Amino acid sequence: MITNPNNDLFDLLNALDNAHDVPAAWQAGLRFFRKFGARQITYGLERLDGSIVFLTTLPDWWMRHYLDNNYAIDDPLVDVARTYIAPRKFDTAFTDFPVTLSPKARQMLNEFGETESTAGLVIPAMTPMTQQLSALTISNTMDTEEFSKFYRGKETTLILAAHAVQQRCQELDPQLVQTDVHVAPRYSSPLLSTRERECLLWLCKGLRNDAIAERMGITRVTVEMHLRNCRQKLGARTREQAVVTAIKQGFITP
Repeated sequence: MITNPNNDLFDLLNALDNAHDVPAAWQAGLRFFRKFGARQITYGLERLDGSIVFLTTLPDWWMRHYLDNNYAIDDPLVDVARTYIAPRKFDTAFTDFPVTLSPKARQMLNEFGETESTAGLVIPAMTPMTQQLSALTISNTMDTEEFSKFYRGKETTLILAAHAVQQRCQELDPQLVQTDVHVAPRYSSPLLSTRERECLLWLCKGLRNDAIAERMGITRVTVEMHLRNCRQKLGARTREQAVVTAIKQGFITP
């Protein structure tokens, strides 16, 4: 059992400082998160070439299955990391899931539950390129309510630890090219039209639909259509989520 989360975090930071390669930093992170009840831990990073690489405790059979089915394209946990800046809880029973789930995303999430992962937490990281995916995910076999109770009061420590592990790994090997990882090839991002991007940009600047319509010389109904298309293409529930995702994927620059 954890006696003092702050002491555990201090020990982790020392271990990361002493780590001279990514495997050593990763092992330090695993020791820390397993103290906090994590059964599976995954660090995902998008390389500059668009591929996504994974350091993970997930079993090899799952990662083979994941890559063979190109699940990175529809992975709802990747979508969560792209859509949100703050950490988000999830469960594989689809209860109030943070992003819209396609049929393939539901299939992937249901199968993911077979890896001792029924509930978890996605912790995105800030990267030098805002559209670059970088996130750490922890999961275990608890149900949603049990998971929330177990981690209540520990969220800040977990976030700081996740950011520290990701930062140290990127310092040691920025693109994880010298580290043994699972690689999901680059996939094509959903294309946003020029008008759709412009609508999101004005929305990002605080304009309402009427003002956007006036600026662009189109009707309010057309603005609403463009924003609805943006939400669908980016897998966002709200306009605000669509803006954040568009920024992180490089479609718009505030």
